[in-house]
Amino acid sequence: MTTTPGEIPIPAALTATVQRWQDQGKPEQPPIRWSRDPWRRHFPSHHAFLDALPERIDRAEATLHAAHAVTSEGAERAFLAAMIWGYGRVGYGPWRTSRVLTENPDALDRLAKVAAVARDQGGLAAFRDLAGEPLRYLEVAFGTKYLRFVTAAQSQDSAPILDAVVRRWVATHTGVRLLIDGWRPEVYETYVGLLTSWSAQLELSVDTVEELIFRSAVSREGPGQWSESWAGSDDSVSPEQRAHAALLELERLFDTAEAEAAQEARQHLDALEGIIRQGWAH
Repeated sequence: MTTTPGEIPIPAALTATVQRWQDQGKPEQPPIRWSRDPWRRHFPSHHAFLDALPERIDRAEATLHAAHAVTSEGAERAFLAAMIWGYGRVGYGPWRTSRVLTENPDALDRLAKVAAVARDQGGLAAFRDLAGEPLRYLEVAFGTKYLRFVTAAQSQDSAPILDAVVRRWVATHTGVRLLIDGWRPEVYETYVGLLTSWSAQLELSVDTVEELIFRSAVSREGPGQWSESWAGSDDSVSPEQRAHAALLELERLFDTAEAEAAQEARQHLDALEGIIRQGWAH
């Protein structure tokens, strides 16, 4: 029998995360620090735009720059802001972003069209549109970051980000495997269905549920741009949890790797996760 997203209960880990977050006064996700100079080198015609961005960029800032994404010029700025937020201080972020725009002659028109679809039909339709004609080198993890900010800017229900960290968290806590090595609308629809069901029960937005899953999943990696003090103290972290956090960090790095290499490596990570979960069981 096939299980529908609505039949999968809220994982206890998510319930606990929401409670800790609420107990701490619902702190916002910290803004992400990024390195301006590499982006200026790769985008010399956008110095004014890049120089106007703050040293740390948060979701609200990236959403602000997606307000006019239905035009080619607006789509380019929206895409840059989303990628800067997504890559943070990762050194090859500017190069990979530039490659998407230069290796696809119609990239800006495609991004603008996707934004228009998101505005008129919502995030799922925009995902399907991208899946029908994918942009070379734009993988699901970063493509859904663009969709998230475009939908949020258009006052639509935000299309949730589906990256490697969230993918593995969902697999660990529900057994649902969300393949993100290609643009699969049915996979994204399943994911959105899960978050929609949980968000309704938790009385939170889908966007907030996705954000809390991500923030809690990476919070135990130690100091870093994604670290969250409210998610738990180091004293409460078991060796198994630390090992799982390391897997999540590797998954996040795979978001920026070549698709074929990442797919092969993830098979080994899945095997390692099985060993870690056996450790939990004992």
